[in-house]
Order: sequence, then C-alpha cells, then structure tokens
Amino acid sequence: MINMKNILISFLTKQNKCSHKNALLHSNEGYCPDCGQYLVKNYYLVRCSRCDIKREAKIYWGDIVPFEKYCSNCGCAQYYIEKLDSVSFIDAKYAVYIKEIANEMQILHPETQVWVDEGDGLVKQIETRAT
Repeated sequence: MINMKNILISFLTKQNKCSHKNALLHSNEGYCPDCGQYLVKNYYLVRCSRCDIKREAKIYWGDIVPFEKYCSNCGCAQYYIEKLDSVSFIDAKYAVYIKEIANEMQILHPETQVWVDEGDGLVKQIETRAT
C-alpha cells in the first residue's frame, strides 16, 4: 500500500510541473512565459544500434523512444539516441525536440577563452572551451 501511495504522489508532483507549452514557439532558447525558467530546445535522433539507420522517434512519458519497436531495416530492437546541434531538412522527419532547462553557466558564459600575455606585448590565445 505504501508503494502505491508513493507512485500516486510522484504522479501528482509531475503533473504540477510546468510543461513549457507556450515557450520556444519560434526560437531555440529563451524564457518560459509560464514559469520564468530559461529553456533551450535540444534535438534528438534515434538510430538503430545494429545498422545505424535513422528511426522515427516519439516522446513517451518523458523518454525518447522509437516509434516502432523493431528496426524496419534489420529487425533489431536496440537503439541509441543521438543529440543534434541543429536539425537539417532531411532529419526533420526523424528528430524530436525537448525543451530543457538550461543551467546557469550556459546562460552567463557560453564559452570561456584563456589568453596569455607573453611579455613582449603579444597576447596569445591558448584555449577556448565551451561550458
């Protein structure tokens, strides 16, 4: 009985979270007008683990899964998820997107650059790192 109570509480708390349905309608990042969180739209592609072919994907209870249980090319049930930087016209049929909350470092410092003064008036860039 306690286990069922925990499941019910978990279900109800998930229902109270913002779904961000009014956010990022025409952009890839920005603030949600309903909850104020800074969001980033991330694109994902599902591929077959055996033959690496693209498979149509869907979001099922918050997870990215293939639309069909088995690959139509080789019959394999295993798959992996690939994160894309952007979606091309060809991948648009297969890709799904998720509106995810960006962490504070992504908002304030999209990349870090390290510069060194070598003493003779020349400044040299030694590293650029995305955070």
